Amino acid sequence: MRLKEDEIFLFQEKTVLTLLFIYHREVTYISEVSSNIESTFSHTNKIVKRLENLELLTSVFEGRSRFLQLTPQGYFFAQKLAEAVNICRSDESFVYPEGYVPARSNEKISVDSVSFVSSDTMNLNSFENPDSIESVSSKLPEMLTLSDRIQFFSARIKEVYDELIETEADKEAILKRFGPFDRELKIIGRELEKINQDDESAAEMAAAYRAVEMQYLFYLGKE
Repeated sequence: MRLKEDEIFLFQEKTVLTLLFIYHREVTYISEVSSNIESTFSHTNKIVKRLENLELLTSVFEGRSRFLQLTPQGYFFAQKLAEAVNICRSDESFVYPEGYVPARSNEKISVDSVSFVSSDTMNLNSFENPDSIESVSSKLPEMLTLSDRIQFFSARIKEVYDELIETEADKEAILKRFGPFDRELKIIGRELEKINQDDESAAEMAAAYRAVEMQYLFYLGKE
């Protein structure tokens, strides 16, 4: 299973936060979104435009004022994201649905087969803590294949780096922001070591991992 470019975009940190904020706010405007997701206006505007192109978001004009609201498809997508984040943060002990018995299948798993368990609406104020944002976003790729996780990691650190450069962050701020990603990169590396090296895809994934490792070091200024 591989995620398409638009699907990777939809699971990036700032995109998720944008959708969740508008989902809870219902009707809002770009500067309000930008302030609440702690992003620059120009970066938020790029996210909004792309979400509009994907028909998940639409603009509503009242006089000269431009307001944003989710389309029906965008509403249900954001609702599922909210439920997924709630599950990540929940202390509840989950059990399988009645009658469900895990069994290995030879069929390929598609993105369409992934579903989420409903949960109560979360408190959006919890997104004000940047550490919790990184923690939640790092849990999202767990449903992906190792190859997809490498691709997802690459896209996510690029988004963070682009945002830091856009806001003219100093070296110390960049190191602080990228520090937590080191552990995730090492986890992916250890999992890569466990796969069968005779597998045709092993060499391809190893090359992709080395590339993303170089990308990470470049962003840290160590390459």
